[in-house]
Amino acid sequence: MKIIKEIFLFFVTFVAVMLLCEVFVRTSHLASVSDSEFYDDIGISKRKNLNYLYFNEGFGIGQCNEFRYMGKARSPHKKENVVRVILMGDSFIEAFHVFERDYFGVVAENILSEKYPNKSFEFLNFGHSGFDLADVYTYHKTFADKFEADYILYMLSEDDLTPKYSRGISPKAVLVNDELQVVFDLDSSSLLTFRISKFFTRNFSIINMFSICLHQTESTPVLETLLGKLYLWGEEKDVSVADSAGLEYEMDGVTRAIVKSLDPQKVIFVDRDKKELPAEFKKLCLDNGFSYFDLSERLNLMVEQGVSPYAWDLVRKTGHWNRAAHFAIGTEIAEQLGEIIKR
Repeated sequence: MKIIKEIFLFFVTFVAVMLLCEVFVRTSHLASVSDSEFYDDIGISKRKNLNYLYFNEGFGIGQCNEFRYMGKARSPHKKENVVRVILMGDSFIEAFHVFERDYFGVVAENILSEKYPNKSFEFLNFGHSGFDLADVYTYHKTFADKFEADYILYMLSEDDLTPKYSRGISPKAVLVNDELQVVFDLDSSSLLTFRISKFFTRNFSIINMFSICLHQTESTPVLETLLGKLYLWGEEKDVSVADSAGLEYEMDGVTRAIVKSLDPQKVIFVDRDKKELPAEFKKLCLDNGFSYFDLSERLNLMVEQGVSPYAWDLVRKTGHWNRAAHFAIGTEIAEQLGEIIKR
């Protein structure tokens, strides 16, 4: 009987401590609950009206707005005399790790607004972690098309060009009898797992922290995951180089079909890496009449000037674009987009 009582007291104490920790973490905003939600029209995406706090490479505080994308909320229907630009790509474009005021889209918007005072500019952040070209395309067709964009920037690195189909409960771009289609062939087991786990990760920040740490241990030593910025024994990490570096590029049939299906008057392809995209892909874009922005020259110029676009000195990591890179990229995009607007 005494053992049962001690076990019960331990359990009650443990729950009480965890609840106190949860209250402290939530009220101090040291960590966020899960930002993911499943929607029937677009699959897994961000939860609307969710505030987030990010502290890994850099430090960012922001919100996924009521329309389910990052940053300032602009409704799907745009006003007259507005030039609307949608930015699409992976976590580099999503950019949790910088404040909104430092985001390259905001930088470009401010530059163009000052240069063309008779026009209004809106840059919408539709970036999403883990997206490749096929993911960007399905997100474009199922979601971004609702927002009346004048220009949609597909911002890609070489590693993004081949479809990975890693998002089990989201629509996919596939070839069906040589015809490109967006299909909602969802993985029911993954959807069930998501629905079971989301109650805990969406309502308890500590559980969400554990879930993230568990995922990180797949590629990061456990001790480094636990200690974070206090871990001083590892080598400096660099996630700026595409995983496919050094391999000969072979264009996928879906990639070719996606490029040929898009509107060259609206879509602009952007090489977002300091490594140039494969010549075959660039030629395909230009041959089909697309505007093509190459950021590699600007990024490599920063390196030559002794300023790394990817360095986060505080945490001894190289990873996503830092504030200096966001400013340089925003400036470059504003310059190149300005040339198109003048035509």
